[in-house]
Amino acid sequence: MHRQLKSKKGFSLVELVLAIAIIILIGGVIAGICGAISNSFVTTYNIDDSTDYAMLYARGFENSFLAYSQSKNGVANDTYKWKIKDAKGDVGTIPTLVVTTGSGDKAVFDPQFLGQDDAKAKWNITMFYKFDSSTACVMYRIFIKDNYGDTAITRYDGSFWLPRFEQCAEYACVGSSRVVETSGGAPLNDETMKTKYGYSQEDVNQIALGLDDTYTDEIKYVWG
Repeated sequence: MHRQLKSKKGFSLVELVLAIAIIILIGGVIAGICGAISNSFVTTYNIDDSTDYAMLYARGFENSFLAYSQSKNGVANDTYKWKIKDAKGDVGTIPTLVVTTGSGDKAVFDPQFLGQDDAKAKWNITMFYKFDSSTACVMYRIFIKDNYGDTAITRYDGSFWLPRFEQCAEYACVGSSRVVETSGGAPLNDETMKTKYGYSQEDVNQIALGLDDTYTDEIKYVWG
């Protein structure tokens, strides 16, 4: 009579430790991938959000400038001036695009402040302008920085044509002309960005390719 021995199958201690190590390794890889995807999503969202805000400022400026420049109701020597007020978004302020007329500042685009009153506004926004008289085109360049995040500074460029600019200037009123001026503003260079708008040297290095001192941070429309 033969005795039948049952085989004892199971994990040895080495196999168990190896299995645990593999599970931990795979878990770490998955966690890293999830973190990278999350960071990528947040970065993309912030960039898109910044671009959307830049476009709102851009559309507000274009519509306002065209409305004043194409009006037939101007008076000789009237001056309209566009600029960003409170561009740095310091505590208690919000970067607002305004047009200054004889009656004072009028908000062209006035975003609402989200957050606590004792905090900086979310955005630091600077806007610069250039006028090409040969083509009657107004060009502008916007830089928008997220004060709450570490995302790159967003740059947004745009331009628009002043339709029938010379004809409107000629027929607006007898003996008058219409002139676009950018001579009164600060030039778009590293000094302006650092001393006037509070950008760091690292910020300036990041936007160096966008610096162009033919742009200024103020544009005027003058009835001659």
